[in-house]
Amino acid sequence: MKQKQETPELTLEETCMLANFSDASFDYPALSFEQVARKLLGPEPFAPTADGKQFERECREVFDRERE
Repeated sequence: MKQKQETPELTLEETCMLANFSDASFDYPALSFEQVARKLLGPEPFAPTADGKQFERECREVFDRERE
């Protein structure tokens, strides 16, 4: 039987950063998601782990939703 893969939970700090991505989508309208991520989180914004990928997906969803 195939087990469902659980998605990693975001930390409190990562959840707070989602709000920053929401604000940054308005504050920096000319910047892309990648540029905003580097501005907010530094040169390597997302770790190459399952948790890092989940955090990146969540941030991108918030950023894209606010840009619509």
